[in-house]
Amino acid sequence: MVVRLTASELEYGRRFAAKKAAGLVVRLPPEIDDLIPIARLEKRIRQLLWNRDQPDNVLAARILVREQSRLQLAYERRHGKPADTKGMP
Repeated sequence: MVVRLTASELEYGRRFAAKKAAGLVVRLPPEIDDLIPIARLEKRIRQLLWNRDQPDNVLAARILVREQSRLQLAYERRHGKPADTKGMP
């Protein structure tokens, strides 16, 4: 089955598709790019400390805490406010 569309129908379809696509695109502020690694480190530290009966986990958590604090200081210097990752999963 072949359907022929007029130019105005095509233009309306393009505009409709662009509106739908614009609703699907999420624009994140640039601070988020710096917060993501900090939040991932927090999550990994929590996982390691959950199983802190293994000495290797505690040692790894200490190393990750140092790296996390380094990233938080860099974030604070770059953006002028402390890193807040409470709302991130």
